[in-house]
Amino acid sequence: MTSMPNETARTFQRITIIAVALTTGAEIVYFTVWGLFLFPEGNVMGKLVWTTTCGIAMGLVIAALTFLWVEPRWRRGKAVLGAALVMAAVGSYCAWLCSRIDAQFGYFGGTEKTALFIVSGVVPAILGGLLYGWLVYGPRVSPEPDGA
Repeated sequence: MTSMPNETARTFQRITIIAVALTTGAEIVYFTVWGLFLFPEGNVMGKLVWTTTCGIAMGLVIAALTFLWVEPRWRRGKAVLGAALVMAAVGSYCAWLCSRIDAQFGYFGGTEKTALFIVSGVVPAILGGLLYGWLVYGPRVSPEPDGA
C-alpha cells in the first residue's frame, strides 16, 4: 500500500475539515430552526442523529469530489468556482433527498412546507459553496504550479 505524499495528504485533510465543518454547521442550524423551533414534535434524538450524520456524510462527499475533480485541474478563481459548484450540487441534491426522506419521518416539515424546506437547503448550498470555494482556494492558497 502506498501513502500520499505529505503535501497531498495535508491538502486532502484541509479540504475535508473545511467541508465537514461547513456542512455540519449548517445541519446544526437546520436542527435548531426546523427541528426544535418550527417543528418541535417528534423524536429529538432521531432528529439530532439525522442532522449530524447528514452533515458529516455530506461534507465527506463534497471533500472527496473537490479533491478528485477540482484539485488536480484548477487554481485560483476557477478552483473557487469549481469547489462552489461541487458544494452547490451536492447540497441541493441533499436538500431534495432529505425532503423525500422527511416525508416518511415528519421530523422537519418536509411534507407541510416542501418548497420552503428545499429552498432552505438550496440557497445555503449555493452561498455556502462560494464560501467553501473561497476558504479552500482563496487568496492565501499557493500560486499556479509550474507549467500551468
